[in-house]
Amino acid sequence: MKRALFIGRFQPFHTGHYNAIKKLLKKYGEVVVVIGSSEDSYTKNNPFTCGERIEMIRMSFSKSDLVKLVIIPVPDVNDNRIWVDHLLMHIPEIHEVYSNNSLVKMLFSQHGILVKSIQFYEKEKHGGEVIRNLMGENDSSWKDMVSKKVCQFLEHIEADKRIRKIVRMGG
Repeated sequence: MKRALFIGRFQPFHTGHYNAIKKLLKKYGEVVVVIGSSEDSYTKNNPFTCGERIEMIRMSFSKSDLVKLVIIPVPDVNDNRIWVDHLLMHIPEIHEVYSNNSLVKMLFSQHGILVKSIQFYEKEKHGGEVIRNLMGENDSSWKDMVSKKVCQFLEHIEADKRIRKIVRMGG
């Protein structure tokens, strides 16, 4: 069975992430979804906990899709020289990596692992930073950039209030 790797911080898990993973699920037996910077939370760039990110991903997919997803949190090592080795120690064997990040492409390629680009769904509109900024500005248009279930979850945990408080505190 071929396995693909998709890495993200998922801050929050949005429509762009969902569409990319759905494409991979159609092509591969399994998709390993790595939650990067899993140790970070309650900061401006990483306001959500690892557990909240796992919840958002899981609630976005059907049971039949979840059977093919392997969700693994991986903390940062803050050293690009050992990052790929560190990541590979945390995940099952993968055959291809999907990323549009130039550094990720370079680092995996140096390990002889095929890296492919993936076309993101309206990246400028559905990026995590855009969504976090809208939440921080109390602009409800962010709700159109996540699934209905993720929106309800983010409202339940009062994500917009959290982000505004973090920004006020200088985090």
